[in-house]
Amino acid sequence: MNLGVLGRHRVYPRRLVAAALVLPVLLLAALVGLDYWVLEPSLPSAVGHAALLAIGAAGVVAFSVVILERLGELQEREAAQSRRLRALNEAGLALSAELDTETLLHKIAELARIVGNAKYVALGTFDEQGVVTRFYTAGISEEIRERIGSLPVGKGILGLLPREARPIRLANLRDHPASVGFPPNHPPMNSFLGVPIRWRGESVGNLYLTEKQGEKEFTLEDEEALLALAAQAAIAIENARLYAQTSQISVLEERHRIGMDLHDGAIQSLYGLGLLIEGASEQVKREPDEARAVLARAVDRLNAAIADLRSYVLGLRPIRGSDGPLGQSLPNLAAQIATNALLDVDVRIDPQAESRLDHAAREAVFYVAADALGNVARHARARHVVLALRSEGAAIVLEITDDGVGFQSDRAVSGLGLRNMRERAFDAGARLELESRPGAGTRLVLRLPVRKGAVA
Repeated sequence: MNLGVLGRHRVYPRRLVAAALVLPVLLLAALVGLDYWVLEPSLPSAVGHAALLAIGAAGVVAFSVVILERLGELQEREAAQSRRLRALNEAGLALSAELDTETLLHKIAELARIVGNAKYVALGTFDEQGVVTRFYTAGISEEIRERIGSLPVGKGILGLLPREARPIRLANLRDHPASVGFPPNHPPMNSFLGVPIRWRGESVGNLYLTEKQGEKEFTLEDEEALLALAAQAAIAIENARLYAQTSQISVLEERHRIGMDLHDGAIQSLYGLGLLIEGASEQVKREPDEARAVLARAVDRLNAAIADLRSYVLGLRPIRGSDGPLGQSLPNLAAQIATNALLDVDVRIDPQAESRLDHAAREAVFYVAADALGNVARHARARHVVLALRSEGAAIVLEITDDGVGFQSDRAVSGLGLRNMRERAFDAGARLELESRPGAGTRLVLRLPVRKGAVA
């Protein structure tokens, strides 16, 4: 028999189980001894029995009170542990979904306050000289922060934690030799728990918790829970850093692509236009009619260059409208691009097809259409574009065709626009097809499976 188990599922400390089994036996033995050696020789039988009953009842009540108090404490600890585990689980889900560094650090501080059941929490980062570079708080109002004044510089306990690189748990901050006190208007703080956030041996931040709620000081369980949160936070911070780095690389790649496109397109056109006008200026006096014909061609080429540049501006603008019905957002998108790029865009939307798509699929359709039309406006030199959304059996098809210059599709370079379309198709579980050849235009097809639960 496992003495650590009482009941079917609940496990109690062995000392509590031993007390629950041994103390009643000792109480019973004490009552028997009291009756045999004390009460029976000195009191009448009826009085002795009554006294024994009263003493036994008092002993049972006292024993029950002690056991129940101890069980209550255990239940409170179990409930706190359960809340802590739920908070850690929610923290892992919340942190994995956040990629903005500033928002992430604020969220880590707030989650640490919940996990550690602390009144105040701060998250600090330091430079190589040990000076605070960023400092986020939870539990302190903006009004109190303004009254406190400037951020800490990293002295005292705040600066000790990054140097120690290990958890620090104190019953009272003021008792530690490194304590330097608090600035004016700072709220009182006593109990303290500091945990480093480390990634591959390097510090990426530090968590500071003060004023444990409901208890005098933080426990070893709090420390272990905060270490688990710090491990999750380190991964999330690294993910956010990599995401920001990737986004920066994408921006640089797009800038390089735009520069190359402008150099090969609009800039070359303007350079040729300059040579054309320069030649015409030399013909004005001796061959005025030919000069006028050259200038007319120059005006046409200038208008084409302006249209080309307008298409680049269009490609750089943020595209909005994915939240609305495709029957409205796609025609609006097509009208915007047609106006800016001097295109004729024919939009054909089957309402029944749209009704079979869920929100994620509708969003994928909108943004793939936006990227595809943007590519047509920037590169295709097309006059006419057809955008169609229709049902084909168990799939919904978005098809975009143009009559532009086309390209060798089997040698297509995966630029940012095409890469974005492929990523959106993959995320939506769809298939992207691209057909083109020089001089014959381009055909792009997005095939989306109909999701279960989509409104038919």
